[in-house]
Amino acid sequence: MMIRLLAVCLGFVWGLGSLGFADVEEVSDAASESAEESIEAIDPNAVKFYVIDVKDAIGKPVLFAIRNGVKEAIRNESDVVVLDMDTPGGRLDVTLEIMEILDKFPGKTITYVNGDATSAGAIIASVTNEIYMGSRATIGSAEVVTGQGEDVQDSMKRKINSYLNAKLEAYTDQYPYRAEVIRAMMDPAFEFKIGDDVISAKDELLNLNAKRAHQEYGDPPMPLLGSGIVDDLDDLMDSLALGNPAVVERFDSTWSLELASLLVSVAPFLITIGMIGVYIEFQTPGFGIPGIVGVSAFVIAIFGHSVAGLAGSEALLFLVLGIILLAVEIFVFPGSLIFAMSGIALMLGSLIWSMTDIWPEGTPGFEWNFGMFVDPIINLMIGMIFGVVGIAVLVRFLPKTAGRNPMVLGASIGGTSKGSADTFSEETEDSLIGKIGVAMSDLYPSGQVEVEGQYYEVRLDSGSLERGERVKVVSKETFGYVVEGLEE
Repeated sequence: MMIRLLAVCLGFVWGLGSLGFADVEEVSDAASESAEESIEAIDPNAVKFYVIDVKDAIGKPVLFAIRNGVKEAIRNESDVVVLDMDTPGGRLDVTLEIMEILDKFPGKTITYVNGDATSAGAIIASVTNEIYMGSRATIGSAEVVTGQGEDVQDSMKRKINSYLNAKLEAYTDQYPYRAEVIRAMMDPAFEFKIGDDVISAKDELLNLNAKRAHQEYGDPPMPLLGSGIVDDLDDLMDSLALGNPAVVERFDSTWSLELASLLVSVAPFLITIGMIGVYIEFQTPGFGIPGIVGVSAFVIAIFGHSVAGLAGSEALLFLVLGIILLAVEIFVFPGSLIFAMSGIALMLGSLIWSMTDIWPEGTPGFEWNFGMFVDPIINLMIGMIFGVVGIAVLVRFLPKTAGRNPMVLGASIGGTSKGSADTFSEETEDSLIGKIGVAMSDLYPSGQVEVEGQYYEVRLDSGSLERGERVKVVSKETFGYVVEGLEE
């Protein structure tokens, strides 16, 4: 049974891993290898660009794409991260996370607006080093509101304004108007003037097309916001390479990012299902459906967080190792507990690891500390609490719905049974304790025994026994009996 469970679970791990990471990582892996070969074969001075699409509303899938892409760019030692942007805007909390992610990249960041950079898109673009635009592109209308168009809390406004002000200070010399431009896009009460020229009147939100964004003011003349108008992204990267070869890698967003958004949101529920399934599996010998469901729930939770760009695939490897140790406990050293405890610890550890935002070595501002594990531990504890509650409910109600003891086998096994709801009582259960029976199947450590003509599902307290050996019933559990072997 556990061999079948192990095979199914490992197959499920492999299937999910190959499915998700083929979409999310293989593109960049192949591009990475191609880039390295190009660098060696063409010119060691080649400029490495990493392009990330921002083509939908700013939400969790876009966050996952940017987090994955920036981490991959750091691993590949890319020189420039380019956001290929055409977005109507989106969630403020996600926008703030994306801004902090971009700040971790040690090289140059560029936004190429090839359509619209509205609302959250304009805010994200404002914290990249340079902003280039297509001839028909627009950027602006970045007032901070909720998804329903209502005002947000002042605390959130202060937080994002503080971050923007600190970030935009770094661009004062190169782009002296950027801070005022972004403020005029966000605050309709702000009147933006340069000398006698009114750029944005009061009670209006600033929107700029490509031409206006590159209009020059001051002495010496400086563009209002943009760094250049280019209608083709490849041409832009060729020009930025300054005559050196341009090696381009691209992170393409896929449907798996949408799936990951859902899986991350229900992670505590998946952990709950996993705990209940694994518990039932160890309490009830049989086909192994509860174990398959439980371990699969853990795998799905880890898969979702891996695709979300948090920890890498190491968490899946830890989970597989935990499953193997559980199988060793069942088949090789039953009752030893050391392998079972180690396996469970690895499985729980893999869940925590998968939910932790781990960055490549050398990432600016990233340090290992306990704080990075706090939220994952809280999520795990929430799932475990609900799992314990679910197990308690099963302990309380499942036996009653199955005739007090759902593990008692009926006459189909070859003997008579008192396991019906009408005849099986608490006194009957207790009266078995201390009785002697015979193993009707091999106990490794679970199986079937006969006691006084009745057949029961049991579990050995330790070790294993072969069919035909005598046993003694020592205790009653919710899902069956515990027996020990008797010396002949």
